[in-house]
Amino acid sequence: MNIRKVHKEIMRCQSNLQRGGFTIIEMIGTCLLLGILFSMTIPMILLVARERRSAEQRQFALQQAANLLEGATKRNWTDLEPGELSVPDPDQDLKAVLPGLQQSLVVKQLTSEIETRQIIASIRWQNRAGELVSPLRLSAWVHSTKEVP
Repeated sequence: MNIRKVHKEIMRCQSNLQRGGFTIIEMIGTCLLLGILFSMTIPMILLVARERRSAEQRQFALQQAANLLEGATKRNWTDLEPGELSVPDPDQDLKAVLPGLQQSLVVKQLTSEIETRQIIASIRWQNRAGELVSPLRLSAWVHSTKEVP
């Protein structure tokens, strides 16, 4: 056998052995970078999910307040005496989205040339910590249909 061929074969085997895999330092560095990336990404994903849920709850509360106002403004003028109005019980789906739901309708008499009453719908619910959020309020004004002398 030719010595040159043997030498080339030995060199080829040695070069294959030298570039065979990753070192432990490279693996530790990679794991460290992935750990840092995950430790920064996961809290941001949780924050986005929490904000999305909060926005969804505000949307449902706003729609419920609008529904309450719509029902109240359809009532007769004589049914809209100043004070608190009765509120229908919400369905179970709404209670699931807005835990600890509190809703109210209040009628106020306003002084002006035309008899006017303000109806205020107020919605509150509990956040994930069990604390009541700031109330969401919508108002509507209803005017008497009778003629002013």
